Amino acid sequence: MQLDYDYIVIGSGFGGSVMTCRLAEKGYKVCLLERGRQWKMNEFPRRPHEIQQSLFWNPQDRKFGLMEFRDSPESDIASLTASGLGGGSLIYANVLLKMPQEFFQGWPEGYTRQEMDPYYDQVLKMMEAKPYPFETENYYKHTPKTAALKKASIATAPLSEDKIKQEHIFPPLAVRFEGDFPGQQSLNSHGAVQSKCNKCGECDIGCNIHAKNTLDLNYLFRAQKIKDSPAEIRTHAEVIRIQHHNTFYSVTYIIPEFPEDQITLTTKNVVLSAGSLGSTSLLLKMKKYEHLPRLNKWLGKKWCGNGDLLGVILDTKENCEPTNGPVITSAIEYTCTTYPDGYSHGMYIEDAGFPIGLGWYISGKVPQIHGVLGSLNLVWKNIKNFVLKTLRISQATAKINMGSDFARMIDRADFLRRAFVLLGMGRDRSDGEITLREDNQAVVRWHLDNSELHFSRLKDEMQKIAESLGGTYIDNPLSYLDKVITVHPLGGCPMGATSDQGLVKPNGEVYGYEGLYVVDGSIIPTSLGPNPSLTIAAIAEKVAEQIPVKFTESRIKTSANSTEVVS
Repeated sequence: MQLDYDYIVIGSGFGGSVMTCRLAEKGYKVCLLERGRQWKMNEFPRRPHEIQQSLFWNPQDRKFGLMEFRDSPESDIASLTASGLGGGSLIYANVLLKMPQEFFQGWPEGYTRQEMDPYYDQVLKMMEAKPYPFETENYYKHTPKTAALKKASIATAPLSEDKIKQEHIFPPLAVRFEGDFPGQQSLNSHGAVQSKCNKCGECDIGCNIHAKNTLDLNYLFRAQKIKDSPAEIRTHAEVIRIQHHNTFYSVTYIIPEFPEDQITLTTKNVVLSAGSLGSTSLLLKMKKYEHLPRLNKWLGKKWCGNGDLLGVILDTKENCEPTNGPVITSAIEYTCTTYPDGYSHGMYIEDAGFPIGLGWYISGKVPQIHGVLGSLNLVWKNIKNFVLKTLRISQATAKINMGSDFARMIDRADFLRRAFVLLGMGRDRSDGEITLREDNQAVVRWHLDNSELHFSRLKDEMQKIAESLGGTYIDNPLSYLDKVITVHPLGGCPMGATSDQGLVKPNGEVYGYEGLYVVDGSIIPTSLGPNPSLTIAAIAEKVAEQIPVKFTESRIKTSANSTEVVS
């Protein structure tokens, strides 16, 4: 039987993009299926009606946007994930941090910091990641929130019984800082057009000038340019079924905007990379309907949110200007004593910003005396001028230039300039589970109780930062309802050394199904601590390396020249 592809990759995040690129480089016929659209330069929604229609993903309401927000009353956690070519790289905050050695505790053999370092370095090179040039470039030196976190780190440095080490760091960021001026366009190392970061703070809602080094501008861009075996990419392709047929698989997808029609493709191998929630929920359905009945007991298990916590500091002594700069520029890294059972603990607090447009929105929603008085003053001047003109009273010395009067109408929003957003994450417990409701909606069942040590330590450090900046710490209001929001969902298809310990092998292949791989955040067996993106991509590099090169007749002729084989 002639199959359509050697590999079908489902999902284009940090696992799927790496696998697509590396498999195509090895000569395989690869097709990538992504449920969302491709977002080109200046296509991310900004106008109010565009944001209403195109920011969120909810096909039931005919919305096919950039991000999906999920919540359920059964869980202490809500999640935010991406939809579009490039997956989570479209809306993440660009941080690519390596995982500390001690956090690999409990992982299968072959996963240590020493083993993973070469793959970490491969990803950093491909994504051209660099630390924020706060200390080296004048344009980026003026980023008050960066200075504020650095200052707070010094002020809160004294160690405690729980805190073994604390360090302020500038992590590698997948952002383009090259260029003579903000917004200047140039080609990255893969040949894609990008712009120099202009500090607009729009990283998390899609970068319209492509200053973010998103996966569609490196791994996927490269995959489509491979000379002998370019990858085929299909967007608007949501997979609804994977079936095993002894020696091959069939993959069925729909176009979300037109769900009545189904398209089925055949392939020797499948790589599922739809993210923790996407991959797990699809496999749960496949087991439920006996398309993949041999999936083992670990499906849905070992889920966590990587300890994500949002905090806000208000009324700081100095301006922090959260709309100035990329969303994250620096971090404080904490090494802490272990949980009572010996489970390693550490955490990160990162400065956070938000888009200038959101600043205007909040400013307009919160009445401010300065703007109200400015508006009343301008109205009064117009009424006075009208009366004097009607009475033909001369105004020889009347003010003509009205620019300052109009400027006084605009709220200064000082409360926003003196706000500081903190993003915390770290080692919570992977004791959650993803299950299906009767309507086949995935539900995450995870509770804060066993991870209380992490969240209490994180809140304590955020409180100390607030005090050092002379501000008031405000906890995420949802936390009072025992609810936190994660942007880093992990687990659900955990890897294990044997089928008694996980759903997938250390090489990503599903136990019981040869040629079916899961390569994304769902296979990670514990919380990571730092931002997960780099580790997910590095795991994909490791998995891809173990798959042999496909030597077709044409490739054998050129195999003496390695650059011809892989480029």
